Amino acid sequence: MNVKAEYGKIRNTDENKGASYGYEPNQFEYHSLSAALAAKPGDALYERLITRNRNYQSSEQQTRGINIDYTWKHFLGKKGSFSLQGYTYINGANEDTYINRNLEYLREKQSETVWQYYDRSNNDLSTRLGASFDYWFGKKVYVNILDNVTYSRTRTTRDFFTDNNEQNVVDGTPTTLDPTNALSNLMHKWTNQLTLKSTITPVKALMIMPKFSWNVYRENTDYRYGPLDTTAVRTSQTYEPSIFLKWKMSRMRNMDFSFAYTTTVPDLVSTLGYRNTIDPLAISTGNPLLRNSHSHTTTYNYHRMWLRKQIVMGLSASYIKNINPVATLYRYNSSTGVYESKPMNVKGGDMWKFGFNYDQGLGVYFRLMNKFALLTSKSYGFLTIVDNVDPNAIPDLNLQKRLGIDENMEFSYEAEKVQLTLFNRLQWNRYRYEDASYNTSPLYNSAGIEATLHLSPFELYIRLSDDYRSGYATSAMNGHKLMSQASVSYGFCKNKCRLSLYVDDIFNKDIWYESDYSAYQRSESSVNYIHHYANLRFTYTFDAKAKKKK
Repeated sequence: MNVKAEYGKIRNTDENKGASYGYEPNQFEYHSLSAALAAKPGDALYERLITRNRNYQSSEQQTRGINIDYTWKHFLGKKGSFSLQGYTYINGANEDTYINRNLEYLREKQSETVWQYYDRSNNDLSTRLGASFDYWFGKKVYVNILDNVTYSRTRTTRDFFTDNNEQNVVDGTPTTLDPTNALSNLMHKWTNQLTLKSTITPVKALMIMPKFSWNVYRENTDYRYGPLDTTAVRTSQTYEPSIFLKWKMSRMRNMDFSFAYTTTVPDLVSTLGYRNTIDPLAISTGNPLLRNSHSHTTTYNYHRMWLRKQIVMGLSASYIKNINPVATLYRYNSSTGVYESKPMNVKGGDMWKFGFNYDQGLGVYFRLMNKFALLTSKSYGFLTIVDNVDPNAIPDLNLQKRLGIDENMEFSYEAEKVQLTLFNRLQWNRYRYEDASYNTSPLYNSAGIEATLHLSPFELYIRLSDDYRSGYATSAMNGHKLMSQASVSYGFCKNKCRLSLYVDDIFNKDIWYESDYSAYQRSESSVNYIHHYANLRFTYTFDAKAKKKK
């Protein structure tokens, strides 16, 4: 039995700024956020803007919990065992959040400041009891049966206050109750997961591993969000079969094949008709018509070795089919700049992926490695509904075709005192749509050197790379950036003590970039974080061996 108690306190402060433009995708042109926020009446950029916003948020959260895990196991001779295992987790959290929003509606020539505050509490009890039986029937058949019964009870409440009149704000806290965003949810959930799996070796060179899972869920919620006050009960079942086969053709060659079918049940709350208006520019709603999503994956791998030539080679192919996947439907009001989003099932797509791995030792000290993957996929999404208030409007379906290449190549030298690696990492994707104005082909390539030098008692490390991006609509993401890391450490006291100095991003060029391309949206973003810094660290390693008594 293991028992663990936890307590945590977190404080966060966030600042977010944004701007939205007229809905004319074929005339999209990148402008920096600072230029959009500084634009004034009469500027060409100002005429294209719809909204500007500056949001400031601070929150304080306290978490507490106690986790108990327990296991009992009984061996049935040398052929099997029977065990009982489970856990009980009790967790709670309280959060106070203050939000200040400065909003500009430029088309309507209006601006406002909104103060928001909410206190949120969450209490969760989750307990599980499971039984497992495994047994060897002879030397060729192994069987495992596992059944887990889980119960969870979660209560979440949130009181929400909103004011746009500063006279009602006391010490930065609004005092007017906002019933449209008040939340109360009591959820009970029972889950039974029955899994049967086996390992069968009819001959020494062949291994077959079938598996079948049957999951039963029963959920009951008392849910209130603003004007929505409802009780919902849902019982659902999922079946997930899979199989894995491995054939060892010789000491140098083997291959394997696998197939798996999975079902994803949408979160019960997402199927309720709530409406979240906390962010007046980004409203989200639930969808009572949301259905289960399914997928099946088929994978084939082949491995070959040439020991005398120090070569290892691998080939792989996989196919993934998605059925009723969940996408996001957006509605957009080009006069107010307000987005409204809702999860919806969409037509399924698929993906083929082919891989080639090569690893060769060149003599004693050198090594060449290359991992290459080629993928092609189709997926669907809904185009944004623009300026149509009809709730029953049928969105247009959009097809995305993707062709991608992912390669990782390394050439290294490794000796007792020196490790040196030259590397090149390439990611390229070509996205094609029915409307060619959305087409794009982003490229990322990182080429560099990594070196470690051991000169006892010192150890030196350096990494330099040229990171290149192209094809992004956000022009600041394109171009070359010199990335760098270095460290030096000194060991003493028979190497039990070590003093290390690490410097990250020596030339202060690092910015974290993210991009996401789907059939219904394109997102490109950057994040500033602490990256240009030096770290000094001292470590001492205790001797685990007890001293011998004379």
